[in-house]
Order: sequence, then C-alpha cells, then structure tokens
Amino acid sequence: MKKFFAFLSIAALVIATAACSKPSNGNNDTPGGSNLPSAAGINPVVAVDGNVVTFSLPEGVTGLIPIWQTNETGEFVFAGTGNGFQKTFFEGGTFKVRMYVSSSAGQSADYTEAEFTVEGQEGWNGYNYNSQYNIWKVGEDAGMDKSYTWCSPGWTGEVNLPFTINPYTLTIPATCSDRWQAQLHLVPGADVALSSEKHYDFSCVIELSKPAGVTVKVTDVTSDDNFLFVELEDMAEGINVFWMKDVPGVDAASIKVVFDFGYSEEGTEISVSRITLKDHANDDGTNAPDKEEKPDDPTPTPDPGTEVDPSFVFDVNGSANLWKAVADANGESYYYYNCIGGDWNGTDTISDEVPFLTKSGNSYVLTYANGTGSQWQNQFFIFPKEGNFVALDGSKKYALQIKFTTTATTPAFFKIEQYDGAHAKREGATIWEKGAFTITAGEETVLTSPVISDVTCENVNLVFDFGGNPDNAAITIKDICLQEYNK
Repeated sequence: MKKFFAFLSIAALVIATAACSKPSNGNNDTPGGSNLPSAAGINPVVAVDGNVVTFSLPEGVTGLIPIWQTNETGEFVFAGTGNGFQKTFFEGGTFKVRMYVSSSAGQSADYTEAEFTVEGQEGWNGYNYNSQYNIWKVGEDAGMDKSYTWCSPGWTGEVNLPFTINPYTLTIPATCSDRWQAQLHLVPGADVALSSEKHYDFSCVIELSKPAGVTVKVTDVTSDDNFLFVELEDMAEGINVFWMKDVPGVDAASIKVVFDFGYSEEGTEISVSRITLKDHANDDGTNAPDKEEKPDDPTPTPDPGTEVDPSFVFDVNGSANLWKAVADANGESYYYYNCIGGDWNGTDTISDEVPFLTKSGNSYVLTYANGTGSQWQNQFFIFPKEGNFVALDGSKKYALQIKFTTTATTPAFFKIEQYDGAHAKREGATIWEKGAFTITAGEETVLTSPVISDVTCENVNLVFDFGGNPDNAAITIKDICLQEYNK
C-alpha cells in the first residue's frame, strides 16, 4: 500500500514571507540570485510503496526540476533529479528528503524537507552498507575514478562500455556468450586491505532488466591470482542480493571488486549498489543466511541412445576420418590468445603459423614456456581453411574423438563449434562441449563425443583452452578423428 507524505516545509537558507509555487519568485541571497527559483512553500510529495519511494513535486507546480537529497546514510547525500524520481530503500526506518529546485536560471539556494517511513525490504538484503564496519565504503568514498570496463561480445573485438558511479549502472551493447566478455572493475580511491589472519563477509545488490550469468570477484589490485573469492551465479530479472559469508582472507594491500556480465543478452540494463565488505568478526546487526553448498559439476551424461557404442571403431588413419584430409594437406588455420602469468595480456591472433606449435601429421604439440593464471588465458583453436572445409550433413550422424598428453598436469577445456567466418575467432554455435577437465602428466586422456546428429554446417571449429597451465608445459593434441557414425 502506498503512503503519501507532504509536510515539513522549511526555507533553510532564506526566510520566505510568502509561499512560492512558481519559478518567477526568485531567491536573491546569492549574488545574481534574483532570478534563481525558490523552494520555499513547495512541499515535496513522497509516496512509499513497499521499499520503493517516489519523490514528486506537488500538483500544479510547473517549470521546475526538483533535486533530491536523502539522509539514508546518516547525512544528506544526492539521490537523484526529476519529478517522480524513485529510490529503493533496503533498510527500514524513518528518513528525510531535501528538495532543491532548479530552472534555466540555476538551482535554488534554499530547500524544503519531508519525512517518511519505510518498513524495509523483506528477506535478506545484504550486510549493512552504512555500518562503520564496511571497509569497502571507506575506499569508495575516496572516489572511484580509477574504475574501468572491458567488453568484447562474442570475442569479436573490444567495444565501449560506459558506466556510472555508485550506483554503478551500465547497459550491455551486444549479446555476450562467454565468461569475462563484459567486465566492470571497481577500484576504490583509497586502499582497502585484506589480511590472511581474518575472515570476511561480502554483499552487494545487482539489479538486472533481463536474467544473466554474473561473476563477482574480490581480488588484489596487483594480481588477479590473489583473490578473496570468485563466484559465478545465475541471476534473475529484478533485484538480486549476492553475498559471501565467513570467507578465509588473503594478504592484499589493496583490492578491487570485479563484476563480469559475460552471459548477458543485448540491451540488458544493470545496476550494482550497496557493496559491503567487512571483517566477519564484526557484528553489523545483520543476520546473514548460510550459502547453499554447490554440488560438484558432474560429467554430463548423454541422453539415452546418444552414447557412442563401445564397439565403434575410430579409423584415425583411414579415409573415413574427415579430419585426415585436413591434416595431410596442412589445411588448418589457427586462432590463439596466450597470456603470460595471471594478467590478461595476450593478443588475439589468427594465423596459419603458430610460434609455439609443432605439427606432424595429425599431431599438434603446443609448448608453453610461461604459465597462466585462469581459464581462457591460453586459448587455441583449429579450423580448416577455405578449400579444406569439413562440412556436416544434418541427415547423417557423426562422432568425434581426440587424445591428449602433457609433460605437466594442465587444466583444459574443449568444445566443437560450427565455423562462423564472420566472427574474429570463427566461433559459431556449439555442437558439443566437454567443458573443463584435467590432462594428467604421463597419462593419455581420451575425449569421445556423444553421437552428433541433426547438425548442418559448412565447417567446424575445434576450441581448446589450457588456461591455468604451469610453466614449461608441452601439450599434445593428437589422433583427431571426426567420422560418420554408422552404428
């Protein structure tokens, strides 16, 4: 139910002898201020609907733009402008709003106030943003001018991603299909330090106009590998409260908060607010629920009838292997993005020659002198060139098998995609994805797809990632076999 408030008319900086409801009545307490509007006698109208509060001019007042300040944080701070401005209040309580007014002549020197009561949002709303224990807010209040974004929808090239500061708002310009394709790095103006001798709590509010997969990471400014946590969550349209509870600390002299909206649709509007980080030992008056334990991701089980029959023979060196003709003719081209260390310092490269690749027939040996820090920092794609395309016919069935070895145990990721020549990485729709797995040193790892059916495409793209690899790892991709399945 909505509640309306319109009272406490206060001319704070000038004593008005008559009510002013038109901009023509000026305020002359400021040099040249005879033309400035006055807020005296204009009672702001406040409508409370749950935890959403609407601030408006009274009916009949025209020609003015209201400027709103609220004392939700304990002191009056800018909230917004415009008639009918709305603000969400997460904590309950009795608050005040100050209304200045502006016109083409400028902003009024005086203001009026209204008091209103909010019951607060039901359920868990995050830790107390305004608490003295919120160490993030100390850094945030020092300014956020060092913050920045990075966005490459579909890995097709970097695009501009404008954003506002606190609340941090942005709009996704094009559909993003993968993690880390739409990053927002929030860097506070004063150092916020962490200690390995403490445990920490974190929360924030993320509002989305469309559902999205969102990654939240609190990490050392100087090293992406030294992080407090990194979590990927599927979030619904509307208001989402993200939190972490009792997380073991790390030693970091200065941290930043990184958000990634790499699984967002074009036009998704995003708002991040109320970022709170505190020592778990400090009680800020909230009672955080426990996080649900995430089950380990099981290896995907093919639908019944789609498993490759164990008696099916992959004829690696026979003419049935569609990849053999490509390998024999050196008909491959490559994409690679290879970082050094934990920073995202690689360069997107498409070439017929790769400096760290040794190819011999149907064997591809990748030698990485330098380790990387995380997934997608060491990408390697193989796709047939024009004249050597491997086409799939939707009326037929296929199966794929690939073998791996390595000199040093290495994380890996694999998927087979439809080739898309319009994209910089030739990435199209995914045909099958193994996802993350591990190649163990001294052992042969064999990946076998389920039966591939109902796929029509002009060519295929084999996508590998070895991000997180150690130094001096030599990884062999061999015996690639893609052939018609006739069982």
